[in-house]
Formats: sequence, C-alpha cells, structure tokens
Amino acid sequence: MTDQGSNSSPAGAVAASLDADVIVIGAGPAGMSAAIELGASGFRVITLDMNMSPGGQIYRSLELNLGGQRADPVLTRALGNAYAAGLPLVARFRQQEGIDYRPDTTVWELRTDGTVGWQRAGRGGYLRARYIVLANGAMERPMPFPGWTLPGVMTAGAVQTLIKSSRLKPAGEVILAGTGPLLFLLADQLVKLGVKPALIARTDGLGDKLRAMTLLRPTAIPAIAKGVGWMRNLRKAGIRTVTGVVRLEALGGDRVREVVVEAGDRITRLPCDTLIVHDGIIPSTDLAQCAGLAVKWRADDGSWLPVTDQSGLASPSGGANFSVGPNRIWITGDARLIGGADAAAAHGRHVGQMLAARLQTGARETPAAGPGKVYARAMAPRAFIDTAFPQGQTSVHLDDATIVCRCEEITAGSIRENARQGATDADQLRGLLRCGMGPCQGRSCASTIARLLSEEFALAHPPRPFRGRPPVRPVPLGILATLESLDANLVSSEALNDKPDASGGSDADV
Repeated sequence: MTDQGSNSSPAGAVAASLDADVIVIGAGPAGMSAAIELGASGFRVITLDMNMSPGGQIYRSLELNLGGQRADPVLTRALGNAYAAGLPLVARFRQQEGIDYRPDTTVWELRTDGTVGWQRAGRGGYLRARYIVLANGAMERPMPFPGWTLPGVMTAGAVQTLIKSSRLKPAGEVILAGTGPLLFLLADQLVKLGVKPALIARTDGLGDKLRAMTLLRPTAIPAIAKGVGWMRNLRKAGIRTVTGVVRLEALGGDRVREVVVEAGDRITRLPCDTLIVHDGIIPSTDLAQCAGLAVKWRADDGSWLPVTDQSGLASPSGGANFSVGPNRIWITGDARLIGGADAAAAHGRHVGQMLAARLQTGARETPAAGPGKVYARAMAPRAFIDTAFPQGQTSVHLDDATIVCRCEEITAGSIRENARQGATDADQLRGLLRCGMGPCQGRSCASTIARLLSEEFALAHPPRPFRGRPPVRPVPLGILATLESLDANLVSSEALNDKPDASGGSDADV
C-alpha cells in the first residue's frame, strides 16, 4: 500500500497548505486517546468537537460535574465510578502539548483528501491535514413505534445528556422501554437521583440470555457482573420489570399521556409523563458516508458498519466522490465498531501510535498488527451482549401509519407504496418523498428505510444507504457565503450523477 501522506493535488490544482499533521474529529475516549499519542510524539493535532468540553457522550461534562465548586455528591454517586474513571484521560488531553482543541465546532463536510468543513460561532471554512482520524462515536438505533414522536418520548441517551449537561431529571410517571445495558444503567442512575420508574418494559427475554451463555468468556465476566449489579439494585428498589415485550405504543395528544405494553398474553396500559426508549447503539456513519467511504449493511444488527482494516484505515466506496487521490481517513472507537469506552480508548491509542510512526518514518506500508490485547479484552463481552440483548422494537413489523421519517412526517405506508411503484432504492425514495432531507439528514430514518426495503423485496443484495453529501449538518447561508480557506482543490471534484430514477433503476453508488 502506498504512503497516503503526500500533499498531492489534482492536475492543474493549487496545492493547499496543511493546517495540522492530523485532524481528529471527536473528543470522546477514542479521539482523545489518538490525539494524546500524536501530540506526545511531537505532531500538530487539531481536535474538532461538537461538545463544549472533552469527554464525548460517556464522559459528557465530566470536569464540570466532578470538579470545583459545582461538584454534586448525589450526582457523582449516581453517575458512578465508570464516569469518574474518565478524569485522568480528560486531564491528560487538556495538558498535552501539540493539541489544538476546538470545542463547540460542527463538522459539516469531510473528504478523503484530508479536507474538513467546519463551522463555529457564526464562522466556517475548511481545514486540511495529512491524515484524518474520524472518532465521531455512536448513536442510538432509531426506534420507531406508534407515538414515538410525541413530546415526552425520549431516548435513553438524551436523558443522560440532560442529566450530565444540565443536571435535569424526569418527573412524574417515568417508564423505560427497550433493551440493552444502557437501559439498566440509566434506570439505576435515576433511582440514585430519587426517580423511581414505574416500569421497565424489556423486549429481551430469558431465551436470549440462555443463547448468550455459550458466548461468555472469562475476560467478559467483569463487564457482565457490572450489569448484574445494576439489575440487582433495581430489584432492591422495587422497580417492576416486564420481559418479552412484543408491542409498544405511546398515547396522547399534545404529549405522551399513556403507554401500552404487550408481553405474552397480557396488555398493560399505564399513565406516563416521560417514556424513555432504547434499542441499542450503532456507529455514526454520516461523516464516513459524506466522505464517500464504504459501509456494509448488517442485517442482524439493523445498521451500517464502516469498512476498515484492523488498524481503522477506511475503504473508499469506489463510486463517485468529491475528491480524488488516496484516502487519508482512519476510523476509530464506536464510530468503527461498538465496544464501549475502554475499547474505544484502546483503539484510539493504537491509531495515534500507528499514525505517529508513519509520520516519523514516512513508512509506505500500513502495519498488519491489530490494536492489541487491551482492545481485545475490552471487546470480549461484545458477543455476549449482542446476543443477550438483540434488536427488539426495531425488528418488529411496522404498521403503515407509523412515522418513519420524523423530520418530514413520512409513514411506513408511504414508503411501502412508493417502493411498490418502483422506488427500490433509498435515494429514489428521498427524491420522491423527501425522506432523509430534513435536519437529521437521514440519521433517524435511514436504517428503518433499509429494513422496510429489505422486507418488501427480500433483496438479494444488501440495501444501500442514502448517498452522503455535504452539508451533513445544517449550515447557515451566511457562513457558506464567507467560507474561510477556500482553494482550487475544493472545486476540482467529480460529478455526482444522483438524480433518482423512479422507474426502478438507479446509478447511485454507496
């Protein structure tokens, strides 16, 4: 493999100056770890982060909550030791020379040639580096069901964000529904904050746990024990739990008022002020897709996964792209493969060390070695967890009236009807229905649309996602009119033939 660090440019274009050796996108465990390794090796690193302080979702607002006069012992106890364990990493990231940390910065474009489009505080432009480390983390798997767009229905991650960033907690009748370890962690945190959920409605069941036991390894036992501890605490608190849920519905007019839960032959209807839902997490692939990087569909997980080697080097999709030349993007952390904070930090360190070695020696080959034993140990519980907590609500049949694209309020029935009329591709549906064209740019509906298409046509080939294109986040027109650091490379791009063909054919590529 040839060295991808040269500052080459298309024929006739003016070579752009580099703003850094490496740009790291995201300041969670993976991004911070990669930046620390690079900074410690003497290289210039720019770290772009949407949040106001380093830590990512897992360590969100860590410095504010655990340090100084604003430290709250009740909140500290509720968030637990795993949250506090991030303090040394955040402190080292803050102290490491060579890291130019830029918080509250949104990345709205990414190119394989090392170009990053950014915006912050009314300004925007482009940065360039020899390499890019994409560490933008994960998102909760979109979980459509009747009533999921009602005010008062929130994801577990959103509730955790409010707890950590604003010290807010839900009031009134609270119900949690879905599956996955995060559901139990959040319930345990709520109890410690004085909130007693009325019900935890779980889509997983005993059969899932029995199947998962064959995948249990000794190195995974500490992580499993942590989850058992959360469930034990919830039983002691008297939290009612129902397993094997097959139907969930939120009812109300201006907001959620009631929740209907069906499990086995019993249907339960309960008053509810806040319904917290969660159905696992999946990699955030919007920036990877914007850069024209390859992703693969995982039918068993209902998600797309970036295509990388063990080191995190991404693979271009092979279709039309906005830039030419070799790919300079590595993907790490949960943006590459879901594994949690420890696995993300271990892989981020590996990527940082590998890129530092390449920059120091000018090596023209990517090391074949994987991220090491620490990473393998952190990933050990993954197979057990994925089997013990399979997709729940996101794998059941959707009623035609259920909204799939919440930005444009497009239902499952509308998607099925247009698909039967010849729109068998996500991009065709986007052109016909506007699904995926709202503020979320398809993040909340793409995986559900893929599932609907797969169910409708029993596709022999995996469904393709929406073609990624900038801006992947909303950008004010005033910023676009005054972009900083424009150069000839940015207008030297290949054409994108992406007009949908409603007759059933499409020339769109992943």
